[in-house]
Amino acid sequence: MKTPSISAVLAVLAVLAVPFVLVPSADAAPAICDSSTAVTLIGIDTTTGRMLFSVAPLGPKSRRWLVELTADGATARAFADPPPGLFSGSVGPGPVIAAVPCGKSCLQPLRWQGDSWKPAGEPLTTPAVANLSTTYDASGAPWVLLQGPASQAGLLKTWAYTLVGREWKSRGAMEVTGVGQPSALPAPQRKDGVLSGTGLFSASGPPETWVAGVPDLTAERRGSVVALTAGANAYLAADGVVYLSDDAGKKWRRSTWTPWGSTEIVGSWRQGSDYWVDLPFGDHQGTLRLVWFDRRRPSEEHIVLTELTRTGWIRLADSLSDVRSKSGESLPVSQVLVPKGNAWILLSGCAATANGSGLVLRVYDGKEISPPRFVPLTVGGGQ
Repeated sequence: MKTPSISAVLAVLAVLAVPFVLVPSADAAPAICDSSTAVTLIGIDTTTGRMLFSVAPLGPKSRRWLVELTADGATARAFADPPPGLFSGSVGPGPVIAAVPCGKSCLQPLRWQGDSWKPAGEPLTTPAVANLSTTYDASGAPWVLLQGPASQAGLLKTWAYTLVGREWKSRGAMEVTGVGQPSALPAPQRKDGVLSGTGLFSASGPPETWVAGVPDLTAERRGSVVALTAGANAYLAADGVVYLSDDAGKKWRRSTWTPWGSTEIVGSWRQGSDYWVDLPFGDHQGTLRLVWFDRRRPSEEHIVLTELTRTGWIRLADSLSDVRSKSGESLPVSQVLVPKGNAWILLSGCAATANGSGLVLRVYDGKEISPPRFVPLTVGGGQ
């Protein structure tokens, strides 16, 4: 993919009437990324709203980078050479926790503090697993969840650990289903607990199933369960269909609402091709938010932000999915995030200019979606 020139980036913003001036800075980053670079979320501190991203090397001899973005989308700092093998990342009320391998069946959790990674407790001896998830409970205690194959298809065996002092204490294991992204979050049912799919793990009791059941769907439609409050839950099927429950999963009802009107109006639309539904990435506790993609006209795809309130669904805002320049260059939305409160970030990846690289994004602040912003990457301290 062609790297946008500085004039193209300015054109993107000018066409949308965005005041924007590139000011050379002593802290301006070197060429870190362009529109072809993968920018992948690592985790979110939902207390501050700060987000960490992994940025792939620009070329075979280029450095790897980590980027920290503030909750308001105004400032982005880049840090070179993150620890080799760094993976996973927490979404929860505390600095992002990730991990690196430290030998066979060994993981060292790391916590992002200030501008570098610090060990979070002692190394953890692990079973043979396929996935690792990290988060915090509502009291601020860090958790590590390990997940691997279970006794039957559709289930995951999950082992849970919480940090006590510098030691990772086992909090038991169980088989769970309905695991989504993020795959571990604070539990609304217990201050000392976390959820992964249908499993509730806590420091004060054995693992348990927190939801009475999930919608009875075929294997290819199975999706993820979302805890909103202690009793209100949602389930997003793999095909984008939303189910709601007000009694901890005893009964489920299919939601027929769309941001374009009744099901009769969109009855001829094909879900999955004409339009698509997804969860923004973040902690959904307390509020169900959904992102709708209207793809009936691929060249004019729209994105709609919605929220389920006590009185029903509301349409918050909508916009074209892509950020476009007058020359026709396009930067599509790559990630939709809810880092803190009612703030949304619509990230369209990276762009390169003569002054360095930056993130291209829009912000929904509870009132409207902002015009596109070019947020320059400034180089931070060492890892």
